[in-house]
Amino acid sequence: MIPMQKSENFVLPKRLQGLQPTLIRQFFERALPDSINFGLGEPDLPTPQFIREEAARVTLNEQNGYTSHPGIPALRQKIAEQYPHLGLTMNDVVVTVGSQEAMTAAFLSIVDDGDEVLLPNPGFPAYDACVKISGGTPVYYRLPAEKDFAFDIEEFKAAITPKTKMAVVISPSNPTGKIFTENDLRQIAEALKDTGIYLISDEIYSDLYFGEKPHSASEFYDKTVIVTGLSKSLSMTGWRIGWLASSQKEITQAVQILHGFLTVCTSAITQKASLLGWTEEAEAAKRHAREVYKQRGEYLVKLLKEELDLYATAPDGAFYTMLDVRKLGDDVEIAEKFLQNRVITVPGVAFGTEAKGFLRVSFCNTEEKMAEGVRRMKEVL
Repeated sequence: MIPMQKSENFVLPKRLQGLQPTLIRQFFERALPDSINFGLGEPDLPTPQFIREEAARVTLNEQNGYTSHPGIPALRQKIAEQYPHLGLTMNDVVVTVGSQEAMTAAFLSIVDDGDEVLLPNPGFPAYDACVKISGGTPVYYRLPAEKDFAFDIEEFKAAITPKTKMAVVISPSNPTGKIFTENDLRQIAEALKDTGIYLISDEIYSDLYFGEKPHSASEFYDKTVIVTGLSKSLSMTGWRIGWLASSQKEITQAVQILHGFLTVCTSAITQKASLLGWTEEAEAAKRHAREVYKQRGEYLVKLLKEELDLYATAPDGAFYTMLDVRKLGDDVEIAEKFLQNRVITVPGVAFGTEAKGFLRVSFCNTEEKMAEGVRRMKEVL
């Protein structure tokens, strides 16, 4: 047998060519010591004590080997019960290593070469990467800046073509903090009716809302795939617990097989501790988080106006506001200047062309830290 000759110049597979760390990460990794972090979307509230204690008990007292690929039955059953309108069983749920794995696996299971995927603009940068890894083509529907990034059905419908295989919605939104209303979701369902297009509903922030609880797109459109987890609502980002749920069995079965090859299973310890994620204690923790972030969001929006004379959008949920810096210049340059004065923000262009001239500012900080951060921003300006 003649050995294969080694290539002198390694060439990345096409699916990986052009992929780079997000601008969010690029700014974060270059932050100076003692920076105020308005950048990363990670709760600063601690993981609830009862979750941590359960994880410690499970670690010490139980054998924690592989679980079944889609997750332990008790956890999948609890998740299925969260969507009574779908009539799911535990077989319609796959527990994943965070919602990001669920998202990536969904794209890989649905999108084929040449398929188009509708993405929000602005939207979470990972969507774009997932489309490209899957061999698809991203197509963007505007969430117009002039409407405070609210959903516009005409923009959505205009982006649909015969090649559209899938669309993505996220509510509450990263980066804007806006919620898709019931009417928005009904309009989307009507636009997709009889098209065969799958809808990915990213609901990772669905427990962090400041008014009425957001609706799930799955209430109005059958071919919806839900992607979510406990990372944001219970401050469990590092625990890596997410899931995919859908009545579309062809998708859940494909994702389950792919998940098994990607990760085998989610951490047994995390899964067992997560069983407490629907207890009265957990619901109280989620309510507390909503109250804290609502108060912080209102405080920060007001502070930015008073101290910097800059407009910031009023969030409906999650923990982000979009700060309008268009009158000051380029958003990347302004974020860079803030970074040099030890304040981390994210240029809006990181999330799409529609957010150019804005900065995404997170309020996962105490009011004291936010006040210091705004003081440093004012120093730059």
